[in-house]
Amino acid sequence: MNDLLSFLAASPSRFHAVENLGNALTAAGYVRLCEGGAWPLVPGGKYFVTRNGSALIAFRIPAADFTGFMLSASHSDAPTFHVKENAEMTGPEGYVRLNTERYGGMLCAPWLDRPLTVAGRVLVQAEDAIETRLVYVDKDLLLIPNVAIHMNRDANSGYKYDAKCDTIPLMGLEESRGAFRALVARAAGCTPADILGTDLYLCLRQRGMTWGAHDEFISAPRLDDLQCAYGCFQGFLA
Repeated sequence: MNDLLSFLAASPSRFHAVENLGNALTAAGYVRLCEGGAWPLVPGGKYFVTRNGSALIAFRIPAADFTGFMLSASHSDAPTFHVKENAEMTGPEGYVRLNTERYGGMLCAPWLDRPLTVAGRVLVQAEDAIETRLVYVDKDLLLIPNVAIHMNRDANSGYKYDAKCDTIPLMGLEESRGAFRALVARAAGCTPADILGTDLYLCLRQRGMTWGAHDEFISAPRLDDLQCAYGCFQGFLA
């Protein structure tokens, strides 16, 4: 269980999850293939290939006569909020917020009043090429606040969240303008001017945990569906 929780903590986005699984496959003796290149497959060989940084396929070639396929699959993404390009919004009342949109079938309420940050990938103009770099802003950066009960008397009677108002994350006061891109650039190891594009998502900062009288339950961010990805991976290696 601790290994699963560690994997979840190290995989704040689908891109991190695929990178972590790929590194583990390499350590287990699997050969990384290029999707567009020649595949020199041999009997008994162990291989994997990635696509778009968000999907991974691993397979083994039988050393003996082929008798059939054994397959398992899961998805690497999780319901969250996608951060739009040029995300900073100023106001009302001088606050700086991030412009986001819902991604996947999600429950909105659990996202409120929790420490959040962003993770994903950015396109960076390096010295002689364009690079994709994974980023995780290691900071309690954002929060989607509930309003006080006297401002929403129906909060305990069922509530329909307005994505353009109720679930916009708060980042800071007016003097924080420009800070978001600078923080992302620092996480990517570049300057803000070097960032050509972003593919970032909100993620919870809280680490997964076991709980209950006998630790019989588990709660964790991105449990849907990375627990299936981790289970498929461990079963595949075994």
